[in-house]
Amino acid sequence: MPTSHAPSIAMPPVLALLLASACTPAESNDDDVQPPTTLGPLDTGDGSTTSGGTGPGTTNASSSSTTATGTTMAVDGTVDDGPYFDVGMGNTTGEPCTPVSPTEQTCDGIDDDCNGFIDDIDEGGDGICDCLAIALVGTPGSLAASQFEQWLIDRGTSAVRINPPIVDASMLDDYDVVILDQLTREYTPAEAAAFDTWVNAGGGLMAMTGHTASPVSAQQWPNGILGPMGLAYQGALLSGPVTDFLPHPTTMGLTSVTFLGGFEVVATIPGQSDVVARLPGMVPAAQAQERGAGKVFVWGDEWIEYDSEWSALPEITQLWTNIFDWLTPADVCALPEG
Repeated sequence: MPTSHAPSIAMPPVLALLLASACTPAESNDDDVQPPTTLGPLDTGDGSTTSGGTGPGTTNASSSSTTATGTTMAVDGTVDDGPYFDVGMGNTTGEPCTPVSPTEQTCDGIDDDCNGFIDDIDEGGDGICDCLAIALVGTPGSLAASQFEQWLIDRGTSAVRINPPIVDASMLDDYDVVILDQLTREYTPAEAAAFDTWVNAGGGLMAMTGHTASPVSAQQWPNGILGPMGLAYQGALLSGPVTDFLPHPTTMGLTSVTFLGGFEVVATIPGQSDVVARLPGMVPAAQAQERGAGKVFVWGDEWIEYDSEWSALPEITQLWTNIFDWLTPADVCALPEG
């Protein structure tokens, strides 16, 4: 995992200037699935919607921390009503700490303010650590209202879209979380092994699919990466929404999430993964796996990255906050070792 992967973070608040635009695509990305035609403002992640900025956020060093829903939670994590990003009041461990600033200043892998947490920066108070280095592999799909990468950047993270000609350890080590989007090619067994080794070392891998009905690009290509982890997409196109969520950190606070023309997510190696969301008929829509020091989350559809959906189902942004909260590597935005 990178120890310094984002530029210095200035103290003024992060402003999110995402505007949802009307989306009436000329063609659907899933055979007979019709996208919604009524769009609205983006969800800010705090339970409200806006067509402007998110407002100022703070780095809280008091006895509570900001949750993804705008409420507070004790730093001991005993309240189970949603994810939270802890921004202070830890106990510094290990070697004596000498503060270099009153608050965290940069994503440098150092506890700058000696509050007991490394890089605990969340200026927007949105529940997503600003120091995450995120890579989206592949293209964003065909819908015009796909501004997911910009949404991540406006949450304060370092997010880039990549299509590497070769995936190896040196490439993956630049990122904390990797999201498989609409893949553009098949990956070799050596590349799949590199993904697996990276996850076992602490990386967070997330996968989406369903951009097309093609069994090659929508199933075979991502399955080539997920295979060593005992996970795969299979079957014909399915639609939801998903309303059956099993207890798991990624599903907290969820009741309904869009699923339009996706695939079943199956475990090819029993006992390694947990089904965390199901379509009608008990069909697995998502699986989560703790693998070595890292984690894997596989969702059977791609509509959750389209902001056109977020206005109708604002819980989608809650799902993303849950996912990043869970996938964040143990050495990022965390208690220092010692």
